[in-house]
Amino acid sequence: MDNRMRPTYWDRAELLETVKEFHQKLHGERPEAGLYDDLEIKALEGELAELKGELIKKEALPNG
Repeated sequence: MDNRMRPTYWDRAELLETVKEFHQKLHGERPEAGLYDDLEIKALEGELAELKGELIKKEALPNG
């Protein structure tokens, strides 16, 4: 297996920061310290997908 195929520390760090940014966009503030820090890459990808979906719903229904 090619080493590049495995996610690196930097891939995870970038994904974690993206999740935190989407949390801020959705909730108006950064998440509390440590909220997402212990999640593995697959879990972070799931959180990001969920946050994106919630943000889309929020923007589509601004009064909801």
